[in-house]
Amino acid sequence: MSTRPTTSDGAGDTGREADACDGGSSARRADSDRQPNSDEPTGQLSPETLQRMVQGAGVGIYATARDGTYTYANTYLAQLLGFATAGELINSRQPAAQFYADPADQAELRRRNDAGEAVQGRVVRARRVDGRIIWVSEHANPINDHTGAVVGYFGSVADVTELVETQHRLSEAEADYRRIFERAREGIYRSTLDGRQLRANPALCVLNGYRNEAEQLAGVTDIAREWYVDPDRRGSFRALLLRDGAVHDFESEVYRHATRERIWISENAYLVRDADGAPLFYEGTVRDITDRKQAEAEAKAALRRAENANRAKSEFLAHMSHELRTPLNGILGFADLLRTMGDGLSPDKLRDYVEHIHASGGYLLELINDILDLARIENDAFPLELAAIDAAEALAAAVSAVQPIADSREIALEVAADLPMGTRLHADRRALHQCLLNLLSNALKFSPDRGRVRLMAGPADAAAGLAICVEDRGPGFPAELLDNLGEPFLTPPGSADVRPAGTGLGLAITKALAERMAGTLTAANREAGGARACLTVPLAEPAAAAGP
Repeated sequence: MSTRPTTSDGAGDTGREADACDGGSSARRADSDRQPNSDEPTGQLSPETLQRMVQGAGVGIYATARDGTYTYANTYLAQLLGFATAGELINSRQPAAQFYADPADQAELRRRNDAGEAVQGRVVRARRVDGRIIWVSEHANPINDHTGAVVGYFGSVADVTELVETQHRLSEAEADYRRIFERAREGIYRSTLDGRQLRANPALCVLNGYRNEAEQLAGVTDIAREWYVDPDRRGSFRALLLRDGAVHDFESEVYRHATRERIWISENAYLVRDADGAPLFYEGTVRDITDRKQAEAEAKAALRRAENANRAKSEFLAHMSHELRTPLNGILGFADLLRTMGDGLSPDKLRDYVEHIHASGGYLLELINDILDLARIENDAFPLELAAIDAAEALAAAVSAVQPIADSREIALEVAADLPMGTRLHADRRALHQCLLNLLSNALKFSPDRGRVRLMAGPADAAAGLAICVEDRGPGFPAELLDNLGEPFLTPPGSADVRPAGTGLGLAITKALAERMAGTLTAANREAGGARACLTVPLAEPAAAAGP
């Protein structure tokens, strides 16, 4: 049997039964099948007609004595309680109290009847003679004698088992729905066709930055304008629902309504229609997929980086093949000439060939060293020891190292350093020296003979550091190098009046070392012609004053 509902009285509670156990009548009657008298006066009912009406009523009708024994019962009541006929019920002499599943229900009914109160539509559990429990709705009234004393009871009983159990199932379904609605991790909503929010579960309120449903319903007035980042997205959503009746995994960028933070969501929704097919509202679920979208974006970026790295590797190997083959071919070519024609060559020719072999060997060694240095830097195998370095000494050492190259080609190497006394840099001495050598060497390499290279140093514009710039009057940087500063093998080819182009590894090494020292490397072309590369290095903290 279903769980017992709260009992209630009153004429407004339809389908409730009377005391199947109480009622009174001085005469005991069995069921009668007598036909009504056709000669009865118009507007009056004969006893036979009344008896037939009682027997044919769709509810149980009864009367009991004060002790609860039945003095009258119709067939409906008898069969409701498990008897074949009313006579069988009456003759069983079983008091009405035996047919209550809970004796307290019968006691309450009698108490109220004895107080002169008529009970209307009270729902209780009854126990049939076979032990089965049913739900009944009862009406009960007292029977009084001429002195007003209660001598019995009469009333009616209706079977409401199906109604009560249906209500119970509906209550359980409502509780299940409410539990799912309240505890679901996905947002659940109902909205009007024009974009007003009608329902929102706690998960949807949290997603939108609200504390409860009331706040969200008050805050959301136009979903298309207030929620979607793309105001046309709601139109696409509605068009799909109108065409298909539902949408699945409809992904959109939206705002957390209360905070305006941008997030990504996925919706599943359907269009609810009335019995005639007219659209009523939308219902659906919302899931936050921001983390997934970010992971997808990161995966795509990682894939692009991997593809770029693979492409760079292929390009690097292609360039390396060329760069290594060129000096090796020179070395082997001149060595072969010396081997086959050495006895017939003049001393000048011999000297010239040896110089070519030496130059190619030097270039090859420089290239290999640069490649090894770059590999060590990229693999964090190039240890740095950051310390306070005297800026003037670092610049002088670099200029001194390249001065012979400048002199051999009659290139004027000018130094313009605006350095306060004792300016110190926070850098690794060896790495700083290599950066300066690379910048000066590149400038000399791309400058024409009898050209000019200028080294300048002064405070950086937007950082607490020293800017060291090198300018030349060569062909300038190619656009591809400026867009991808630090990538090797992006230098222009050599020409008749410019030194060989090299590999571009020097700039790549310089940029990597500068960044490891918390500095920067920038490059640009001068309007007057030539190139300008600037290295920014952080200043060292001022030394603490000596104590007394």
